[in-house]
Amino acid sequence: MLKFLINPEAEFETEDVKDLIESKKVIYALSNTSSFDLNALIKLTKRNNYSSPKKNKKNFFQLKGAKRLFPWQTPRRRNPRELHELAKDSDAVNKIIIPVDVFWGKAPERQDHWVKLIFRDSWEAGSFLRNLLKVIFNGRQTSVFFHKPLETKEIFSQQKTSEHLVLKTDRLLRARFRKNRQAKIGPDISNKRTLIHAILNSSSVKQEIKVSSKGSKKLEINQNRKAFKYALEICSDISYPVIYLYDKALNWFWNSRYDGLEIIGIEKINDLAVGNSLIYTPSHRSHIDYLALSYELYTNNLMLPQIVAGKNLNLPILGRILRNGGAFFMRRSFGPNKLYSKVFFEHLRKLFQRGYSIEFFPEGGRTRTGRLLNPRPGIISMIIKSFQDMDERDVKFLPISISYEKVLEGKSHLKESRGQKKKKDNLTSIFSTIGDFRGYLGNAYLQFGEPIDLKSFLNKHSPSWQEDIIDLNKDTEKKSWLYEVTPLLGNKIMTNINNATVVTSSSLFASAISDILDNEINKERLTYRIETLIKVIEISNYSKLIKLPKISPQKILEKIKKLKFYKSEKEKTLKMNKTEKNLMEFYKNNILHLLILQSYIFYKSRKKINKSNLINQFKEVFPQIKKDFFLDISINQTEEKITEIIVSLNRLNLLKINEDNEISWMGREKEKDVAEMFSSFWLESLSD
Repeated sequence: MLKFLINPEAEFETEDVKDLIESKKVIYALSNTSSFDLNALIKLTKRNNYSSPKKNKKNFFQLKGAKRLFPWQTPRRRNPRELHELAKDSDAVNKIIIPVDVFWGKAPERQDHWVKLIFRDSWEAGSFLRNLLKVIFNGRQTSVFFHKPLETKEIFSQQKTSEHLVLKTDRLLRARFRKNRQAKIGPDISNKRTLIHAILNSSSVKQEIKVSSKGSKKLEINQNRKAFKYALEICSDISYPVIYLYDKALNWFWNSRYDGLEIIGIEKINDLAVGNSLIYTPSHRSHIDYLALSYELYTNNLMLPQIVAGKNLNLPILGRILRNGGAFFMRRSFGPNKLYSKVFFEHLRKLFQRGYSIEFFPEGGRTRTGRLLNPRPGIISMIIKSFQDMDERDVKFLPISISYEKVLEGKSHLKESRGQKKKKDNLTSIFSTIGDFRGYLGNAYLQFGEPIDLKSFLNKHSPSWQEDIIDLNKDTEKKSWLYEVTPLLGNKIMTNINNATVVTSSSLFASAISDILDNEINKERLTYRIETLIKVIEISNYSKLIKLPKISPQKILEKIKKLKFYKSEKEKTLKMNKTEKNLMEFYKNNILHLLILQSYIFYKSRKKINKSNLINQFKEVFPQIKKDFFLDISINQTEEKITEIIVSLNRLNLLKINEDNEISWMGREKEKDVAEMFSSFWLESLSD
């Protein structure tokens, strides 16, 4: 009935295949039971005078998918009747079996319309309605792919039972189809379909169900249903059509509202992706962090990660969109629910075993102050436990610093950082930021920090980790090595994020105005402060990855005006009210870790202080500073580092050092003004 909608084109693995189907009798093996696929093959063969599939000639068969009655059961593979008959045929070694794939629609990157892309081929088994729409929208962009003939002589010449021959033929065909399908439409990323039954059949989940059901069949069935429900709640459901739409929407967003999303260090990820499971660990400052990394990985032809998201974001409509983009959902607390804990852990473990990349925010939630939060141990601990099973693949953590010149949630961040109770995420709260979409948002930056090799890290900090195995079928004991190494790894991730900071125009401006009480601010004063901040960061040797703006202080002020951080100005001054100033604290805190040592030195030297006294006093507070700001120096390096900073500030004519090694501020007005600014950073850090 719908044949008029189908206009298939032929593709051949080799030219020999074309000769075979033109001149000899062949048997076609189709990859599935779709009647639409069969009709496409019939129409193509008739139009080109190829050997055509007909039931009465028994010259084709269609592979059947696996089925199971309940989701927790192992799927049972079924084989076509024609294949069983072929296995019993004494002349089977002389048959020519041609595997055939049918593809509907263009590849995602070449599709010319989003509706056609939604109904193009994917790994998911479609319903009759979906397949019908696939024919309607993509029937005229259909490709019939003819593989090389199956090795029938090698298969059917073996002295094996017919059941064995059927099984071997089926496996060889499916391997061919899978490899070709992956080349055509990409890897199977429909995680929900492929992972749930594996999770439910894992030994740890089965063991928990067995223990909790206490021998009751009724309880066992209920627990199986619960486990299935939990797996459905957790798993992502990545969709190529949705990813395609993400790409179009985000391309518009980054290039119309922001001056683009600049990615730094992506080239090293291409090399690491080969042979490594990658764990992306970005900083978390905005809701759009979820989309920033996936967008860049997609545009750079890297595997999309599975993203850990809080269950609070599994909202109507939004939850589905995020799930289709690769998010899987995690409850904030597992509590005493052991079954949920086992299902979640097995899901994470299966992702690793299958070589997926994972993205999670080590802070657990968005920072409201602009400073990095302490890392949450849960996911990190689970990854370490999963790694004990991974003998062949290496795991690399990739710390990522994401910086914005303007975040969408600025006002809500300010209210919540000042003590207002955090609002529960819902559609209203998330989309309440849409008003800011209309304005200019400046630049956004995503920089990859120094990778952390998990095996090397564990070998260094816990050499016995490979021998002290955790039994996953039992409640995890509080293994000393695991509970010691987890926070160390979390802190290392946060340290490497800070080491990859991109200093934005807004963070420099925010730092420059932080201690100014007047509403009217002199522009010349600001430009000098910004210029000094840039110089101090530049010579601090904090990290080789630190990036600074490539524009002048005057241009930075122009950009701040364009970002509408202040609304009023005169020729020599700009005017900011208290609320506008308070909004800038978030951006100042983005770079406070780069300036905290200098600010301590300025604060201590407001009155003359001997260098050795300053260093000794600093050593007393250093452990807390290191913890709060994730500094990448040890207690043994403090004297050398403080001395280096004092010398550099002296060279910039910001500090004086006399013959007695006493340190004090410079006497000139400009330098004193800068010293007061730096001192205020230290005082403010004590109140946070």
